[in-house]
Amino acid sequence: MGQTTIKINNAEYKYIEELGKGGFGKVNKVLNLSDDKYYAMKVIPIKGETKKKIQSLEKEAEILSKFNCDNIVKYYDSSKDDDNIYILMEYCDGDNLRNFIDKNIKEQTLIQEDTLKNIIKQICKGIKEIHDKKIIHRDLKPENIFINKNMNIKIGDFGISKQFDSYKTHLTKYKLGTDYYIAPEIIKEGKYNNKSDIWSLGCIIYELFNLSIYFNDKFLDEIKTIDNDIYNEKWQILIDSLLEKDYKKRFDIYQVNQFLENQLNIKFNTIIGEIYIKKEDVGKDIQIINSFENLKRKYKWSDSKYDENEKEIKENIEIKINGKLIEFTYKYKFNKEGKHIIEYSFKNNLNKTCYMFFECESLINLDLSNFDSQNVTNMKSMFHNCKSLTNLDLSNFNTQNVTKMNTMFHNCKSLTNLDLSNFNTQNVTKMNSMFFECESLTNLDLSNFNTQNVTKMNSMFFECESLTNLDLSNFNTQNVTDMKDMFWGCESLTNLDLSHFNTQNVTNMRCMFCDCSSLTNINLSNFNTQNVINMWSMFGGCHSLTNLNLSNFNTQNVTDMWNMFFNCKSLTNLNLSNFKTQNVTILWNMFGGCNSLKKENIITKDNKILSEINFYFKNKLLN
Repeated sequence: MGQTTIKINNAEYKYIEELGKGGFGKVNKVLNLSDDKYYAMKVIPIKGETKKKIQSLEKEAEILSKFNCDNIVKYYDSSKDDDNIYILMEYCDGDNLRNFIDKNIKEQTLIQEDTLKNIIKQICKGIKEIHDKKIIHRDLKPENIFINKNMNIKIGDFGISKQFDSYKTHLTKYKLGTDYYIAPEIIKEGKYNNKSDIWSLGCIIYELFNLSIYFNDKFLDEIKTIDNDIYNEKWQILIDSLLEKDYKKRFDIYQVNQFLENQLNIKFNTIIGEIYIKKEDVGKDIQIINSFENLKRKYKWSDSKYDENEKEIKENIEIKINGKLIEFTYKYKFNKEGKHIIEYSFKNNLNKTCYMFFECESLINLDLSNFDSQNVTNMKSMFHNCKSLTNLDLSNFNTQNVTKMNTMFHNCKSLTNLDLSNFNTQNVTKMNSMFFECESLTNLDLSNFNTQNVTKMNSMFFECESLTNLDLSNFNTQNVTDMKDMFWGCESLTNLDLSHFNTQNVTNMRCMFCDCSSLTNINLSNFNTQNVINMWSMFGGCHSLTNLNLSNFNTQNVTDMWNMFFNCKSLTNLNLSNFKTQNVTILWNMFGGCNSLKKENIITKDNKILSEINFYFKNKLLN
């Protein structure tokens, strides 16, 4: 450590011994001379490093400070001097999972299933906390999972972890992680997301059951299946789902935990009782306390405080929302299986349901059959982040007075069935991000939607990657001004007829069809683009489009066409006959990756576009 004691924010720590070292520094066991307790101190050398590198290294402390979970190494403090960054963490007595597995290999003893259940449950609880914070660990492996004599699990070493605004972020500069546990999408394409951690989890679970490393077994063509005479056969189904090569088909942590609960009887919540949450409109500020996990944090509850013998838990919490004075009561019940059920009651007339079920991430069943919505005017973010809901029957909803439905089903990742057949949308003005990241929806019939008053449809179907059928036949878009990202990431859509779309007031079409990789036919024959100023990456990643006739496009006000047709790999004919670029400032990479497009098959009279075409052909970026 260089010295026997060190001060961090007025507390003095004595060096005891080195616990381990790696590429980013070393970890020492230290004793706090004030409270006489042991801690782990990570020491990261920074002398001679650039300011950018130092800021990157400081991220580990920032990430650790976000967690509040018994299965993640606890962060206490950090400091920095001219030579090092110091991160003070919980000291984990015991060993790591690597040595635990190796001990069983040496003794040639399979691990008992009850022990495996306990270990896997705790690892998954830790990963859920990590992913809930939109953080990707990026180096999950047995060496970074600590286990003590009481079989308590802690996930550690967040040195190369990363936080994102969205899990859809992909980085291509680095191959990160440890080879034995690294996901195939990182090896092949240099990109990763939260599903990359799930691959690593699959490798770890495989190793726990088979006492051999998946990477080595795969290399030797000796991939093992678990012994069904000893273990429940459903473990193999889970392992196969975690080691799915296509990350889009791979489970996320919420599906993993749901499988463990429903198929393998592993309980994540042993609490029985009721929590009452009361909402009253008493001001302008919105304070949402909306899930059991948030309640636990607010009142500093721990899972160990309550057990299956606890009869009930009750808390009344005042919450401020916008709108008319109402009283709305949530009744959260936890049954013996740990599943969440919501009951509700009303006093006075409810006119706003915005944020009603916001971030009820564990909610599986929701019965709204007696829901009276006739006076509701705002349904914004009503089911936002209900990640575990699979079915939602809203056929009884009376929505005739609703004006806002933006982000209504945002991030309902597991939703497969959604009945909106009786939705009356005649007064709705906002539908932006309405179905954002509804990844499991395959069919969406919106033929009854009256959208005559809607002004915003941006990101409306963003990353609805399983959507194959989308009926927008009655969409009236005459008042819409924003369509950016509207169909971005609808990877399974093959046909899209928008010939009836009136786009005369639209100003933004940025990334409108970006990454619609299966789209072969798109009808934009009546698109009026006279007011559009942004077409950045509008068709980027439309791999399957072969013909694109944009002869009707009026681009006189467009300023940005960067990446407009980027990676349209199959495009052979492109009609830009009426394109005008007098106001365009960015044309860079407009045709990059259009490998099937020939110079003679691009119709245009515009000098800027001709110059851009000549540039790419000259540099052999188009062939």
